[in-house]
Amino acid sequence: MRSRETTHSIMLDVAIAMLPAAAFGVFHFGLHALGVIIVTVAACMLSEFVYEKLMHKPNTVSDCSALVTGMILALNMPPEIPLWIPALGGIFAIIVVKQLYGGLGQNFMNPALAARCFLLISFAGKMTNFSYPALTESPEQPLWQP
Repeated sequence: MRSRETTHSIMLDVAIAMLPAAAFGVFHFGLHALGVIIVTVAACMLSEFVYEKLMHKPNTVSDCSALVTGMILALNMPPEIPLWIPALGGIFAIIVVKQLYGGLGQNFMNPALAARCFLLISFAGKMTNFSYPALTESPEQPLWQP
């Protein structure tokens, strides 16, 4: 079956479809969540660009698959995680899971979710800290009154 759709247009559609969830996350959790998204996407795209340059492969950053990987990974991160952890995850997703197996369509599993698994094993405490300030109890103002 053939289609006129390109990898670029499909990946761009996926990225656009994730924008409402990303916008709500930034609205709900603050600007640090935006930083997580920006850092993760940048790490993925830069990793792909650098790897392909070093390996003398054609540059595929413009197909937006690294953008989608970065967004999926970022939306799977706790909102207050230190920014170096999502950056490390983005590098792992692109270099280890995507590029070392041959690039787009050749990877054995979803790069973003493989990176999330890698980060969860490596940084379990930070990766499971999904507390939301409005729902946590503080000594000054208990959340539940008897």
